[in-house]
Amino acid sequence: HAYTWPVNKQGGTDPSANVIGVNLAEQQPAETEAWYSPSMYNIIKQNGKDVHLVIKPDKECSVNSGLGSVRGARMAENRRSDITGTQQQRLEEPLVWRYGTWQPTSWEDALDLVARVTARVIDKDKEDDLFVSMFDHGGSAGGYENTWGTGKLYFESMKVKHCRIHNRPAYNSEVHSTRDMGIDELNYAYEDYGLTDTIMLIGANSLETQTNLFLNHMVPGIRKGAKVIVVDPRRTVTINACEVEAGKDNVLHLAINSGTDLALFNALFTHIADNGWIDKDFIANSTIGGDVAVALDAAHPAPLGSFEMARAECKLSIQEAAKICGVPEDAIVKAAEWIAKPKDDGSRRKCVTAY
Repeated sequence: HAYTWPVNKQGGTDPSANVIGVNLAEQQPAETEAWYSPSMYNIIKQNGKDVHLVIKPDKECSVNSGLGSVRGARMAENRRSDITGTQQQRLEEPLVWRYGTWQPTSWEDALDLVARVTARVIDKDKEDDLFVSMFDHGGSAGGYENTWGTGKLYFESMKVKHCRIHNRPAYNSEVHSTRDMGIDELNYAYEDYGLTDTIMLIGANSLETQTNLFLNHMVPGIRKGAKVIVVDPRRTVTINACEVEAGKDNVLHLAINSGTDLALFNALFTHIADNGWIDKDFIANSTIGGDVAVALDAAHPAPLGSFEMARAECKLSIQEAAKICGVPEDAIVKAAEWIAKPKDDGSRRKCVTAY
């Protein structure tokens, strides 16, 4: 919700005198909506006049339920203000790395530098040898502001073909190569965490890195009985929080050796397939027969080949994986069972994987 009111006017503690509609003279409960943090407040210009601005999370939102992320909960603070000076946090001119530090410079100098580097690359080699690393994925309305100019420059004016963004090796998904296999990322709903039997977190310290998702969706699912598998060399605060909510017997921490996750996945796949804990109809409808994966077209260069080929290529025993990963054999078996072993009534288990 966003609220504005004249800078020279204030409400009161009486329910009729504030927008929240509660008696602010009384002590509020722990999870009250009748508050906002400094980051949710600012003084800005509206229709040429100074006004108070409060932007606070919506408790009725099905995604966050009133929780605020470090980006979303700072939308008010990040607005330009000549009164509070928050615009000083925003860059007003380009920065160039010179003499071991970032230094402000003019747009003319910055664009001249881009032009000179570009010309040097093209003169030495060819246009397609030019690679650009650029910002993307901004929150608090920053995405449009921060990428509009660079997009115009690199894609429309310079016709750059090679670009990497954010935390990725290319202008692609954060889940590298899965689209090529026909598996789109973000292919489940938040509510799945409340319906699943198992939550598997792979290198995802969700309490710290996806706090709203963890608190608002994972924790309710855990409280309903979901077991948790965490694949991470470290013991994180997420593991501790899961143990508090689910009990230690319902949380399995696979503290694998760094860089051995593929061996773990191959062993889990082998064990699950060998036991027949698979959805045969889904596999038949989602894979291509034959031992060689043939490209469908330029946009899908590596679709999934046959299931049996995958089993043969990825086959790894529990014993081998335990030795490579540095975790007990019975822990890997338990993980496979929590992921895919049918329930006592024969129904399939549900497992949400976050990585």
